Amino acid sequence: MKLPTAVLTAGAALSLTTAVVGAARLRKDARHQAERHEALLAGNQLDWLNRVSTNVDLAELWKPEDMKAEEYMQLMSANRLICALSLRHCLGRVRDG
Repeated sequence: MKLPTAVLTAGAALSLTTAVVGAARLRKDARHQAERHEALLAGNQLDWLNRVSTNVDLAELWKPEDMKAEEYMQLMSANRLICALSLRHCLGRVRDG
């Protein structure tokens, strides 16, 4: 193999490697950004569930017509606990087993 061909081959391999590493990095960054957005939205949901499960007036606004506010608050409190556990699991803070 002649020297110019070897240099071109090495340059092409380096360029390809750089492109692959860059694409992997972009994919990783996009995945982490999506995870951060999901955690932020879950935090907003937990905040809302906390408010509706502790504030009678707010529960009165959101409850179904055929349900008492206190019962709705208990259901939203249980929902908040389930959502908090789910968020911890998604973030890797709950051990399996």
